Amino acid sequence: MDGQTGTTLLRRYTIKAGEWEPFLEVWRRIVVVRKRHGFQVLFALVDRQDNLFTWAISHAGDIEEAADGYYKDPERIELEIVERYVTDWTVSTVTQERVP
Repeated sequence: MDGQTGTTLLRRYTIKAGEWEPFLEVWRRIVVVRKRHGFQVLFALVDRQDNLFTWAISHAGDIEEAADGYYKDPERIELEIVERYVTDWTVSTVTQERVP
């Protein structure tokens, strides 16, 4: 992320116990659609012990415009089934800080 412009979102989901595999199947398909709309996936972390999934995405341009197109994409609309596997979520706009 060093030197990049744009916006980065940190997304945290609580996954229903026992629903990891179907969640990850849908999430992998979501990533394909995100990329098609100009998003870059920076990382994804799975914490199965606490049922937490954390990932970060960025967009070099107007993230609101890109998100509008993304959420209207017919393939993304089909993937709203992801909500079956998530009990809670947060989304934060974040910045990267240099660590000495």
